Amino acid sequence: MIQKIYKEFFDETFYRETLDNGLEVIVFHKPDFLTTACAFGTPYGALNIHQSLDGKEYHFNPGVAHFLEHKLFETEDKNIFATFSNMGCNVNAFTSYNETVYYFSTTNREIEEPLNLLLDFVQDLEVTRENVEKEKGIIVEELSMYMQNADSRLVNETYASLYHEYPLKYDIGGDEKSVRAITKEELEECYSLNYHPSNMVLSVVTPLDPYMIIDIVRANQAKKDFKERPKPLNILKKEPLEVKRKEYSFKMDIAKAKHLYAIKLRQDFKDDRDVAFKEWCINIFLKAYFTPLNPNYQKWLDEGLINDYFGYEVDFAPDYAYLMFYCESNEDFIKKLVDEELKKDLFTEEILTQIKRRYIGQSFEVFDEIEGFNTTFIRDYLNGLEYFENINIINEITMDDIIQVYKAFDYSNYALIHILPCGK
Repeated sequence: MIQKIYKEFFDETFYRETLDNGLEVIVFHKPDFLTTACAFGTPYGALNIHQSLDGKEYHFNPGVAHFLEHKLFETEDKNIFATFSNMGCNVNAFTSYNETVYYFSTTNREIEEPLNLLLDFVQDLEVTRENVEKEKGIIVEELSMYMQNADSRLVNETYASLYHEYPLKYDIGGDEKSVRAITKEELEECYSLNYHPSNMVLSVVTPLDPYMIIDIVRANQAKKDFKERPKPLNILKKEPLEVKRKEYSFKMDIAKAKHLYAIKLRQDFKDDRDVAFKEWCINIFLKAYFTPLNPNYQKWLDEGLINDYFGYEVDFAPDYAYLMFYCESNEDFIKKLVDEELKKDLFTEEILTQIKRRYIGQSFEVFDEIEGFNTTFIRDYLNGLEYFENINIINEITMDDIIQVYKAFDYSNYALIHILPCGK
């Protein structure tokens, strides 16, 4: 049965139904929009390389989720990109550490054909040993190009410095060795485990009739036979709290040195909501110190201590948590700045109110960017929390919450990573 759900605070209406095969379909009705955006995703990403199902363990090569994304766009009888283009649609996909999502957008009101194509190509893996071997060279070249980007390399070396066992230490695409080792059978096994409809979500934002959209999906799925299958469980090796490399430097062809100060936090989360709650608390707290809200920020800019590259990142998930601070300066600057600033008492109720209003305002702006909202919504949903609940969390956070969460973490496990210009 289709549920109609109205979120009064956001003045947004969406429709949700779980089909007989377990596929969850969510449709946001935006009658004033001209564009329809569809996203079809699974909570299977680069981190899920060790899994179990019905007592059997499965171990995949790093990069297999990304490799699978590539192969699903290949069929024997059609070029998926060209077919979507001929329908007036833009199609693409992405693999992250936590999910894989396939999506298209169109201003064409004839949505049945492209929507069916999205469902059909994602739900039909066609691989041969020959085309798997051919794809390896393409992906290895893609990885090589990616690693020539200084920022990408910096982040990858940071993960490799923080983690001993946790799969975050691998690039999303794996490396040449792991990609070369991937087989046709491995791709098929990985696909079978993680692309069952009961493990997936289809999200649609559209000006068209939501009931019509769900009818199209229901009819498409009724033609296919999926045996019932429970969701696979992820297997995690024990990860030491200490970082793997305390300090690491390397050289690249860049004009100015880049430095990153990363802190590995012990994660102790009750559920997905607790992950989001604590991440927001830390994010809001740091915003008071390392953005223009800090009276010293403009002084750092004027004195040339920082530039536009300066910033920070907070990333929490059920199985990991870290902070990153980065800059272009001397090697000792970033850690010293962060440590010294956090000793100061800069956080106030006034700043909290200002930050919360800014984030909530931005959350409303997202609703007007149809593709961005659909991607954000499905990623949150696949990771266990509705977009609306994320905003509710921000609204509820208090000064005491933030201080308690900040003080509860141990910040002593850190790594320093430096990219130096080749000539130095």
